[in-house]
Amino acid sequence: MSHDSRRSLLANAWAQMLLVVVICVLANTWASHRFFRIDLTADGLHSLDLTTRALAYRLDKPLTVKVYFTEDLKVPYHNHRQVVVDTLEELRAYSRGMMDIQVVDPTDIEELESEARRFGILPVDQSYTSSSRMEVRKVYMGLALVSGDRQEVLPAIRQTATLEYELARALRRIVSKDARKRIGFTQGHGELNLVKTKGKELSQIREGIRENADLVPVVLGGVSAVPEDIDALMVMGPTKPLDSRSLYQLDQFLMRGGGLAFFVTNLRGDIRKNRAWSVRHGLDDLLTYYGVTVNKDVVLDRKKNGVAHFPVRQGRYMLSIPINYPLMPRVTNLARSNPIVGPLKGLLFPFASTLTVADPLPEEVEVSVLATTSETASRVTRLPTINPRGLGKPLAGEEPGAWPMMVAMHGTWSSFFAGRDIPPPSRPTTELVSDDPGSKLVESTETRLVVLGSLDFVGNNVPFMLNLVDWLLQDESLIRIRSKGISAAPLTPPEADEANVIRALNLLGGAG
Repeated sequence: MSHDSRRSLLANAWAQMLLVVVICVLANTWASHRFFRIDLTADGLHSLDLTTRALAYRLDKPLTVKVYFTEDLKVPYHNHRQVVVDTLEELRAYSRGMMDIQVVDPTDIEELESEARRFGILPVDQSYTSSSRMEVRKVYMGLALVSGDRQEVLPAIRQTATLEYELARALRRIVSKDARKRIGFTQGHGELNLVKTKGKELSQIREGIRENADLVPVVLGGVSAVPEDIDALMVMGPTKPLDSRSLYQLDQFLMRGGGLAFFVTNLRGDIRKNRAWSVRHGLDDLLTYYGVTVNKDVVLDRKKNGVAHFPVRQGRYMLSIPINYPLMPRVTNLARSNPIVGPLKGLLFPFASTLTVADPLPEEVEVSVLATTSETASRVTRLPTINPRGLGKPLAGEEPGAWPMMVAMHGTWSSFFAGRDIPPPSRPTTELVSDDPGSKLVESTETRLVVLGSLDFVGNNVPFMLNLVDWLLQDESLIRIRSKGISAAPLTPPEADEANVIRALNLLGGAG
């Protein structure tokens, strides 16, 4: 090769390298002022939802995010700080320059620790193993969002799966100018008390609702109507028949446009005592009039079900043994286009009854069947036992099929009490009863109604319950975000023919 050819090749190589450097510099300069991310996951797990981006875009005042996070955290919090900062940086990209992020480690710095305490961010204990011994370290894992006279605090970010939802909820409270909403739950007929009843799952529901709305008990049957400031109402498993006055108050609440959810249970079961009993709730005529009937049956599914813990005595001890339970059907046939369900993988329906939707419905009402059992399910009107040992074989009168388990309806209804007298109060009162017949509403405004046949559904489906509350309040902006999360879809057992094919392929593969 000639000297001139070498010089030409060398010049081309330098020119190409210089061009690559220039392109990299220009690309980084361009990217520093713009943000984009390619997320190939089905539910957009690694990118912000459009709702979250819109909340950041709506900021009309400067927002400062003060992140108080200890560096070099041990497992399982070792990457939390980076995830928090990355998420905030992505938020800032959509804030039109209105968002500033300040990240500090306040550990053992008195001034910063005092500042964190003023926001309510306190150190938490982290246990870890060091040099063959267990140690406990005080660490900070919180942040505060400050905009003008408004501030929101995430005091301890122990998990990152719900980080986007928590940030979106905080941002919405900062940018929102609406009054706080109120959701009620009825009392007076043996219903579940959502405030006082103990339990981990019910506590999660309470806390989730109270993040966005006030939770208020509403006693039915008295003189007064459901308070005007109640935006949505849940009837959660009454075990005593609702009287006419209570039904009238529910009807009038729906007529004025309030969202209603009925958890109507026809059968209650006590696994520990191995007994079940029928429930009379008095809601049948009202719900059938609105367009949906809760049937007097119970659903079983021996293949697709959840796990219940049964007490089993072994010697002197009583142990709790997990058992797949046919009376706890797992329903994966969900109306995923409906925002209440969204990307949820499956729902559990313990001691649940099937539903029958009126055909035809009034023209002004639209219905969506949110959950339908699999073909492996069946229903039975008489249940001889709730013991799993007695449920292994088909029962007398068992009817197989895919059954509707939950419906959501929206539209306008006529009053159940149109053409009827206003019922008197069912509870003793010294108040003056002045029911003006002219005050009775006989046609509703646009509203929403949900019906399902299981009270035990409530504690077994926390994410759905929080989605439901948002839907009843017609506030669906955070439903998709809350439902996002890295979780495995429930395994569906293959049918017999499919299972045989899989076994054959496994045998052939092993023989090779």
